[in-house]
Amino acid sequence: MQKGLSTTAPAGAVKTVTRGGAAAAVLKKGFLGTPARKLIVVGLVALVAGGAVVASRATSAPPKVELRTQPVAVGGVTQTVAVSGSVSAAAQTKLNFQLAGKLSDVYVSVGQKVTAGQPLAKLDTSDLQVALNQAKANLASAAARYGQVVAGADPADIAQARLAVDNAQRSLESTQTSTSNDLTSAKQAVDNAEQSLLRLSATYSAARTNFSTIASGISADTAALRGVVGRAKDLTSAALSDIQTSGRTGSDVTAAKNALNSVNGSLTGAIALLDPLQAAYTEYATQSDNLLAAVAFFDRNTTGAGAAAAVQSYQTTLVAFNTAQSRFTDALASVNTGVSAAASSSNDAVAALNGATAKNYTDLDSARTDATALSLQLAGAVSTYNSMKARIAQSTSAVSTFTDFIVSGYVGAQNTLVNAQQSYNATQSKVGPSISSSQSALQNAQLSLSKVAAPPKDYDIAAAYAGMLTAQASVDTATNNLGYATLLAPTTGLIAQVNGNVGENVSGGGAVTATTSTGTAVNTTNTFILLANTTSIALHGTVGEAEVAKLRLGQVATITVDAVGAGTRMTGKVTGLDPLATLQQGVPVYGIDVTIDIPNEQVRPGMSGTANVIIASKQGVLTIPNLAIRSQGGRRIVQVLRDGNAVDVTDVTFGIATDSVTEVTNGLKEGDLVVLPQPRASASGSGRPVQIGGPPPGGGFGR
Repeated sequence: MQKGLSTTAPAGAVKTVTRGGAAAAVLKKGFLGTPARKLIVVGLVALVAGGAVVASRATSAPPKVELRTQPVAVGGVTQTVAVSGSVSAAAQTKLNFQLAGKLSDVYVSVGQKVTAGQPLAKLDTSDLQVALNQAKANLASAAARYGQVVAGADPADIAQARLAVDNAQRSLESTQTSTSNDLTSAKQAVDNAEQSLLRLSATYSAARTNFSTIASGISADTAALRGVVGRAKDLTSAALSDIQTSGRTGSDVTAAKNALNSVNGSLTGAIALLDPLQAAYTEYATQSDNLLAAVAFFDRNTTGAGAAAAVQSYQTTLVAFNTAQSRFTDALASVNTGVSAAASSSNDAVAALNGATAKNYTDLDSARTDATALSLQLAGAVSTYNSMKARIAQSTSAVSTFTDFIVSGYVGAQNTLVNAQQSYNATQSKVGPSISSSQSALQNAQLSLSKVAAPPKDYDIAAAYAGMLTAQASVDTATNNLGYATLLAPTTGLIAQVNGNVGENVSGGGAVTATTSTGTAVNTTNTFILLANTTSIALHGTVGEAEVAKLRLGQVATITVDAVGAGTRMTGKVTGLDPLATLQQGVPVYGIDVTIDIPNEQVRPGMSGTANVIIASKQGVLTIPNLAIRSQGGRRIVQVLRDGNAVDVTDVTFGIATDSVTEVTNGLKEGDLVVLPQPRASASGSGRPVQIGGPPPGGGFGR
């Protein structure tokens, strides 16, 4: 640049040019003495003026971008948990075959509507047909025998009587074999039920021991954490004092001071939370003792009315324990927030004191020693917090074991054992009569054989006739059994479950049972087909482990069913929550039932839908758009328009939030203009590049 051309100007203003300098010097020297020289001077002046214009355009400030804002407003915030699932019937009928056997046909599928008397499934009838054929053969034999007795003995009659004896002998042997197998199976079921009860009791006992051990560890860790925070505060003060005493300055020393001051601030906040932490722990310890007392009370009352009272006492105590544990966990996390921040800053202080310049100052050795000890103390505090967090998780697992055992596990295992023992006893009671019946049949056949050769007598004729009637009864029984092989629908409804495939064996029982809307079965007969009653329906879905902690029985929900349309909203309540998680593709989920108050007539079981369960709602609170919240240095901040400029506000605290707005509990007031991100823009026709997204000029969006 030529001397004498000043282009210095404030940023954003048009730079000015001072005319003079070299041109004035030429004039002073009489350079204008000739016409040619005058032309040269005129050109020089024009050149300087043109350069000024170019410089002005090149250094002018870019146009100021207009900021998007929205005022802080008073409104309502309703926080919900969305549950996607399918509609199912709340009242159901359980169906089963009269006889056990192998499935040969299933005529219906899940979701199909059936009418009363409609065939649903069929067993393999080959054995039943054989039995019927055998019964018919016996009847024919009995009829022939009767005719033979009436007509008198002949060789054919004698041969037939002998055949009857042989058949009766084989029947006896078959009965002895089958009853022996039945007894063996029933005894194995009793043994399995006893082992299952023993394993469940052992797991429950181990959980009690672990819970007590974990509680002791949490007590020690809480005390240790309080001590570490206090010692860290002293080390921080000592390190700052050492730096002050040294009198050293410089960027490293300044950075170390700043980091230690940050540590001091974080620890001050953490120390202020120690007393609330201790109060929360005291309540947690009290409720832990109460929970163990409730467990011990159940151990002393496992049967009769006392068991019901013990379960109720445990469930009440469990609610108080969960509340205390949640408060203690929150208080612990609050303290750890300050400790973690202090730990990070202490590491920065150590790094600064060991910087390229500061590490050469021997009079900072004490400060380095204190800062290093501080860093180790805080790292230990963070480790203690992590240990406590892990212990609390183990405690939660132990409590889950308590709940499973007390609420349903123990009673279920006892019922299984009792049922197995009753089945074994029933099987034993059938052995004698079955064998006796076969033995009687054999004896009768043998007696008949002895009588065949004798002249016909009146009572022989009567006995033969009675045998024919007995054979007819067997045919009738076999015919009925063949009819039982086809399962018919007792009522009209929708098929909700089919628990079997062609080729599988199904158990008999023949009971038709109903299930109430609360899921309580009238009896425990095995279910082959579940017939849904659609007069009362519920939406069943699953939620993750983060959402299930927010849900409670009785919470109100709005339900939409996709097939009916989003415009048709129904109300309902949470009526069921799984106590234990199940894994879906490796992810733990919990089942939830939301019963619809007044179902829309178009809703059918199997339809998919969504229930929005209301877990929190606040009205008349300050709200801002979620777009206005930015992340900076691990904190959430907002920008507020003040005097035409976007100003960062870092001391804002937030409450509950929805997908679009967030509650502001502190740091802003109604009417403040919060800055929103710039909208995406398309390329203009000016030929200049247009910014797509990103922060506005001078702003901090996205930080």
